Amino acid sequence: MRITIFLLSLLSLTVVQVVEALDSPTSSTLTSPSSKPNVSKLGKAFDAVEDGVEDIIEYYSAFAGKIFPILSKLSGLLSPTQLQIVFSEIQRIQEPGDWIFIIFLGWTTLPIVRNSYQILGRKSSDGSLKKSFQSTFIYHIVNHLSQAGKIAALVYGIDCISIALRVLGFKDVTQYSPMVAKAIYCVWMFTRINEIKKFFVFKLFGVESTKETSDLRKRASHARAIIVDRLFGIICLAGCFFALVDILEVKSGVTLKSIFTVGGAGTVVISLALKDIATEIVSGMALQVSDKVYEDEKVIFANGIKGTIEKIGLFETTIRDSSELLTAIPNKNLAHQSITNISRNKFSQVKQTVNFDYEDLDKLPALINQIKNEIKENCPAVVTDGSKPFRVYFNNYDEHFLQVAVDVRLCVTPDSNTYFQTREMILLAIGRAVKKMDMKFAVLDD
Repeated sequence: MRITIFLLSLLSLTVVQVVEALDSPTSSTLTSPSSKPNVSKLGKAFDAVEDGVEDIIEYYSAFAGKIFPILSKLSGLLSPTQLQIVFSEIQRIQEPGDWIFIIFLGWTTLPIVRNSYQILGRKSSDGSLKKSFQSTFIYHIVNHLSQAGKIAALVYGIDCISIALRVLGFKDVTQYSPMVAKAIYCVWMFTRINEIKKFFVFKLFGVESTKETSDLRKRASHARAIIVDRLFGIICLAGCFFALVDILEVKSGVTLKSIFTVGGAGTVVISLALKDIATEIVSGMALQVSDKVYEDEKVIFANGIKGTIEKIGLFETTIRDSSELLTAIPNKNLAHQSITNISRNKFSQVKQTVNFDYEDLDKLPALINQIKNEIKENCPAVVTDGSKPFRVYFNNYDEHFLQVAVDVRLCVTPDSNTYFQTREMILLAIGRAVKKMDMKFAVLDD
């Protein structure tokens, strides 16, 4: 690798210097009388290349002088005799049976229980499981045991490294092994507590941890469960932090007093720095608690932003527009805005104006009835029972046309696939009615 870098450096330096020497607008060859300045430049170029080669050789010689003694020392420490001593010490302190048990617990317990559940679990009439394995309580128990085995394997591996370093003479490093083990167990314990907390919080609200998109009431419960889960998550994170600080205090002399001892000016700076963060978090939670909007709902904000709520995070809300572009907006910019929730509207409107020539004035009453009949017969989503407006009427004498307005209500959510399909059916129904009346739409001539 070093030889390759050296050759590439030498080649690139040579090419650059030669090109600069030959780059002259007044001469074309090196043999002409006017090419003497270029010959001088070429000589300087090769001198520069020679100096560069000497610098590279000097650099790699210095590097080799520093690294080779270290490698030589390590090779002496890792001699077959020393390695034999290391392995003997590890075997004396650690039992092979412990490793077998840890590996079995960490990597085989969960697959065995999962496969057993898929075979013996309660199934519905179609042969599928009534309850997924991940949603059962036994899964969480076995998963925790598996995680404990993997963490124990990691700690045992660190102990092996510590034993090897102690045998090789690095005694100062081994004192940190218990601290690292405690820190690993501490972090793992709080992650497991966080998972148990999440399981029971969502069970308390009667929803799954996955998104609820079908039932509005479940979506509300799901959003509230997320808020409670995040609040308890912050508490768990704080507990983990203080536990780690306590471990560092015992082993490294790091005390809480020295960490949090700041002056009055420092307190003000920290408060101002955390103000915006706290505002974003509170605004995001308020947006979910307010029951105004949930994830996967299509909304229009008062500032004109329109799209589907992709995610309501602690600091920002991600909105996906009709062109699939994702826009992240700070929560504080949305918390106090009026919101039109399109997804919660059960009814929508289709309004269309069609133009006819003045010579068709006498045909308009019959055309209006024909349009109504076509819509009623071919568009079942249109509300025609009188509870919502169902209007087809002669609307206006335009300068060039007679205008007929169609204004109906649909029992579908606005801006949905069903809405656009029904709108298309209404427009086609209008066209069929015009064709049956032997009429044509009026078009303004150029």
